[in-house]
Amino acid sequence: MQLMRCLVTSRREFILQGAAAWAAFLSGRAFAAAPGAFDGADRRLRVGVLSDTHISVFDPDAQDEIGGYNAKTFIRALRWFDEQKVDAVVISGDLTNHAFEEEFMAVGDAWGRVFPGGKGAGGRTVQKLFICGNHDWEGWKYGRFGVKKCPDEAELKRRIFTYNREAFWRKAFDEDFTEYPAIEVNGYMFVGAHWPHHKGPGAVQAIEACAAKAGGKPFFFLQHPHVRGSVFGGAEASEKDAGATLAKYPNAVVISGHSHLSITDERSIWQGAYTAVNAGCLRYIALPSGRENSGPKRNSAFKAMPYGKTFDCRQGMLMDVYGDRIVFARREFVTGESLGPDWVVPLAGEKPMRYAPRAAASKPPKFPSDAKVTVSPPAPGKTRGGSSVEQVTIAFPQALRSGKDNDRVFEYRVELKFGNNRYLAGETIAVRRFMADGFCKPESQVPETMTCVMNATEIPRETDLSFEVKALNCFGAASEPIDSGTVRFKGVVVRW
Repeated sequence: MQLMRCLVTSRREFILQGAAAWAAFLSGRAFAAAPGAFDGADRRLRVGVLSDTHISVFDPDAQDEIGGYNAKTFIRALRWFDEQKVDAVVISGDLTNHAFEEEFMAVGDAWGRVFPGGKGAGGRTVQKLFICGNHDWEGWKYGRFGVKKCPDEAELKRRIFTYNREAFWRKAFDEDFTEYPAIEVNGYMFVGAHWPHHKGPGAVQAIEACAAKAGGKPFFFLQHPHVRGSVFGGAEASEKDAGATLAKYPNAVVISGHSHLSITDERSIWQGAYTAVNAGCLRYIALPSGRENSGPKRNSAFKAMPYGKTFDCRQGMLMDVYGDRIVFARREFVTGESLGPDWVVPLAGEKPMRYAPRAAASKPPKFPSDAKVTVSPPAPGKTRGGSSVEQVTIAFPQALRSGKDNDRVFEYRVELKFGNNRYLAGETIAVRRFMADGFCKPESQVPETMTCVMNATEIPRETDLSFEVKALNCFGAASEPIDSGTVRFKGVVVRW
């Protein structure tokens, strides 16, 4: 009862704390700021945030910057964190790709190169909180990699993390393995839940214990998948999901990964009863499903467009905690550029990162005033599955964000319509949605021209047509359309 009274009091103090100081701030600005805009003496904690490093030593190009599942970018990220004088580094799962001992040793070696003995430049202490994801637990199963690598079952069990957790962890990271690791950094509590233990009752107990120690200050919970009902709706739901427990604590901040979805997507941060953040991925970005250039990645006879180019993206964040706010700076670790305005989360009062109001307030992208849509005549091409087919290419200039703090272009919608047709004028024939080329990269890396490919077999001949294009942000707000004007293809007339 005394503990319950303490938690309730802490919650009330948390909600009221700093409300007056935030009143002017809340009424006068948006909650996306230029990178680094809030750096200052009030900062109390700085943390490097990563997920899905997927380190492997088995690929022939493992040390290549882009080609392999490598440690090279991981080391670069750690060195940048050291330059930023972080107090800690957190990784929310999938440290390795196949769960082999050599991979865990590679992760530990990379950490030791940059932070030997847990010390950064100048001898300052840098703490770590790494948790396991599904690849660390069962990556050896995927594609039967483990069996191919070690046909002998006894040898396989000796080499994979699943059967050697305590020994491998101690050897790689010089610390004991615990299912729910916890640390305190500069007076702020962190707790994690290794895969698959995030689904068990132990995760709930760990969260509650961490919340009690936090005393009303922000505390941070790491698990590999997004919590059900939070970022992107969550994944890996279970009856013992942590969301119901987290909902008791408005000072809780969840850091997760697993989805590989880009942190250029403004839905990577969510506020409800607590705050949740998608940490991105240091290995490669996955495309949301349902688009012409998204899954399946190969052998798809009906997909005209190849899978989008996202395998050269390396993302992470820098988190600063102040007395009245938390700031997340998004970074691309190959080019070293910002991925967008910082996210600013106040620690009292309003919840500016809720999805609904941000979606309502978001402004759609806009095309340049002279933007035109050009359509190529049918030409030989191939589907993603390799089938030969005539294809038509629709090209147009990239759209732009409407303002500095408004979310960027996420995808495009191309709509094929009947033109001056006696019965069907303006009617839609086909719609193609595809992710914008470079949507997950710094905006300086986005190509000036976008292209969409359609199989010509789907396009009527000897009738007036038009191709209409809209640009959409991640919340679905669409630009004013641009179109091709009247287009007509020669060929056999088909009655519709």
